[in-house]
Amino acid sequence: MPRLWADTIDTHRRQVTEAILEATAELIAEHGPMSVTMSAIAERAGIGRATLYKYFPDVESILVAWHSREFAEHLQRLKTLSERETVTIDDLAGFVRAQRHDNAQHDGEELVGALARTIAGLDRTVEDVVRDQVVALMTDLVTKLITSKQIRADIDPDVLARWLFHTIHAPPELEDDAVAELVIASLGNPKQLRPETHRSLRH
Repeated sequence: MPRLWADTIDTHRRQVTEAILEATAELIAEHGPMSVTMSAIAERAGIGRATLYKYFPDVESILVAWHSREFAEHLQRLKTLSERETVTIDDLAGFVRAQRHDNAQHDGEELVGALARTIAGLDRTVEDVVRDQVVALMTDLVTKLITSKQIRADIDPDVLARWLFHTIHAPPELEDDAVAELVIASLGNPKQLRPETHRSLRH
């Protein structure tokens, strides 16, 4: 099979898969999990039922795929940031703010995620593994910022990374901008921070 043709087919498959996952998430958020059928998903995604069954055997398998995709995207964002050579504490605060904002924008999809974790059998042990992956990347990022003297060095990087993890998942009623500013004020190197550096992140 020619490479161009193969690439075209792969792109088409990804597009169809994305349409299926998004359609399922929308339907569950709108009507609840018990009312979602394969027929409804096919109609919302704009494909035939036969095509849908070529991709997924049932609603449960779609939910598991949706959860895997969502986690991979969040992890990749953090990985990209941690590998940036010129990363700054402002970048870190911006990441925390963006993640909190993203979480707030997907309230309806929290139900989808919860269902997916349940169906996939993601017990506490697996959730801990997921959390540890995030914390490990955050620890690398914090260590890099400590080395560049942007973050305080008097607290273990792992402790700071775990604090950041919980900051992202702090109560949604806390303003995202305020939380981002708190990250800079709390983690910033005391020797580097000056009153004028406590600028607002709202602009």
